[in-house]
Amino acid sequence: MQKLDNNTLFSWIPFNISLRKAFVFTLLVTCALYLRGVISPSHSRYNATNSLKEHATVREKRVFIALDYWEQLTRATSNLLDLTALAAYGGRQVVVPFVRNSKFHGAPTKNGLENLELYYNVSALNRTLHSRGHGTLISWKEFQDVCHGKLDVLVHLDFHRLSQTKTYNSATRAFFPCNDSQLFGSDFEVGRTICMNVFAVTSVKKLESEVLKGLPCVGFDQWKGSHKRNIFRAQFDLSPFVKSRMRYPSTAAFFSPKLLNIAQDFIAKNLGLLFVSVHVRAERILTAYKNFSMVVKCLSNLVTQVKRNKNQGSRANMPIFLATDFADYGSWSKSVNPARENAESLMKILAPLKPVIFQPSVYNLTDRGTVAIVEMNILVSGTHLSVVGGGQFQAWIVSQFVTNNNNKKNKKYRISSGCRPVCTWVCHF
Repeated sequence: MQKLDNNTLFSWIPFNISLRKAFVFTLLVTCALYLRGVISPSHSRYNATNSLKEHATVREKRVFIALDYWEQLTRATSNLLDLTALAAYGGRQVVVPFVRNSKFHGAPTKNGLENLELYYNVSALNRTLHSRGHGTLISWKEFQDVCHGKLDVLVHLDFHRLSQTKTYNSATRAFFPCNDSQLFGSDFEVGRTICMNVFAVTSVKKLESEVLKGLPCVGFDQWKGSHKRNIFRAQFDLSPFVKSRMRYPSTAAFFSPKLLNIAQDFIAKNLGLLFVSVHVRAERILTAYKNFSMVVKCLSNLVTQVKRNKNQGSRANMPIFLATDFADYGSWSKSVNPARENAESLMKILAPLKPVIFQPSVYNLTDRGTVAIVEMNILVSGTHLSVVGGGQFQAWIVSQFVTNNNNKKNKKYRISSGCRPVCTWVCHF
């Protein structure tokens, strides 16, 4: 039998020192178990090899985590999709956010936070992200396995235009190490914090190579998505890195099955197959006009037009389902507070419609995001839809309603001018 010296014996073990140590440790353990008769030789070889592979895989993973997504359900979803698109360039994955009352959070540091599964079928969403070229999602546990509660880099994005600040310069000072006590990073051990101006760094390649330097564990203290025409967001062009960019309206296909079932149950018990949907977004009226009296005027106009439309043909006996952002489980935004504080008087204006209203307590729902998703799915199931106010959430409702009805009836719906000169939106479909 040929005698093996030490050099020959270890020549096939990986050169990387940390991997060599991991392999030798695994080999010693499996040999000990084998001598004690716990495992078979083939099993020991399998475990040693796979342990080494798994160790290497964990070390190779690169991760993005956003500690705050800034906005509510619609925009927070859009921001999450943008982050997965950004992750695609560097072969990164994105940590699944936690949710509460329509807000998305990166870390489970606040009481009452739930997994994103509360709103979405995350597994199905993740498969679609992968198929469309986005970076995929990983769980909080997987993130901990990779980063162990530490961030190599925490990035603070500055949204001041370069002409309005002397702190940054696109040529010499696009980003720099900083120590801002206001950052959302206190729950992590952070290697270094970088302040970066979104108008000075618009190249994803520059972000990865110069700012992040390919480091695996990267956090953004507040991520607002990326859109070149919006000065409150990052300015990256993400389209070149994603085969088929996913936008937030298409995520409606991944809403939680539990919430979809609640919507259908409510329709069956309270509305029937044929009903009219009405959605009010008072927040947008208040934002546009800074005047509560305009909300009153818009709602009065809405009632008049809905009643007029309802008296036409087969609509006369249809019930009306109403959802508003000033209800108890409506928008989380402070901008809607004047309407919420006067909700009783506003509901008196809407009373002639004899509306049917969703009661979250009947289904033990206490989260604003879950209520928003249920109400959205009731609204888009109506045979006719009237909306006033505008905004991204309402646009999402309109988009789904138009798509569903154009598919079912082979009919092309369009937005009418309605009360547009007086209110932000009054549209009937």
